[in-house]
Amino acid sequence: MSAPTWPSSPRPATGATSTRRWTGFAWSACRPDTGGEDRLIADAVLHYTAVRPRRLQYRAFVEIDRTTMSSERLARKLITYARFHDYTPQPAGRRGTVADQGTALFAWQRFYPRFPRILFVLTGAPRTTLTARIADLRRMTADHDLVTRLAARVPLGATILEDLEEAGPSSPVWTPLTGTDERRGWTQL
Repeated sequence: MSAPTWPSSPRPATGATSTRRWTGFAWSACRPDTGGEDRLIADAVLHYTAVRPRRLQYRAFVEIDRTTMSSERLARKLITYARFHDYTPQPAGRRGTVADQGTALFAWQRFYPRFPRILFVLTGAPRTTLTARIADLRRMTADHDLVTRLAARVPLGATILEDLEEAGPSSPVWTPLTGTDERRGWTQL
């Protein structure tokens, strides 16, 4: 698999389905409904197809953190993703029944065959601060039951933008948010 390039300054797309193309990647704005007051708007949605050694399709929600929000607020985004992962919309004007629970689709299944991995790209502060923010994300993943359940099913990772620009996304620059903190490429999370 050839190493695709990563954008150095991603900009959010306008509109719910606007798409931008980068070398090796495409992303679009995502405004999924979590079923509650929280609105989940990913900074980017990556669509990537590897063709070697065999054809594999990867999807990822990408959150760009320029250290403009607290670590707690950044970590709360994981809770919002976990809620979206588990959310099953009910038909309008109808209460769900026990029988409906086995046949209803999760909201995300209308758009994705598999829930996209979640990637955090951090920048805008000294390396020690960014490393501490990654540790905060790892702690949230371990300490919050809903996020822990999400992490058992969905790959989660974080990296520092400067490492990403220098080595590329397929290089071992991603720290998994569960298990060992050994860095790896984003498709190996």
